[in-house]
Amino acid sequence: MAPRLFGLLRERKRELKRGRTRRAAARHARAHARRQHLAERVRAELAEELPDEDLGEDLAEYLELYERGGRPPCEEAELLQTVRDAVDRIERGH
Repeated sequence: MAPRLFGLLRERKRELKRGRTRRAAARHARAHARRQHLAERVRAELAEELPDEDLGEDLAEYLELYERGGRPPCEEAELLQTVRDAVDRIERGH
């Protein structure tokens, strides 16, 4: 009788563990979706603020590939700082 009971307890433990794993996966998926939504919202706000710029999907890549000298230094510095601020907002999650 005791071995059967221990087998049932072991199986119940496995079921509970799988349930926790599913909940953790669901929680992770929701967090990922929130981050994606925030990134899309920040990019949309940036596109409104800078309508003449072709920023693409990856703002960090835009900063890396940006070639200086195409505009007045003050304008250029403001543009780059605006994009950096947007990247920081996405990374912080705000």
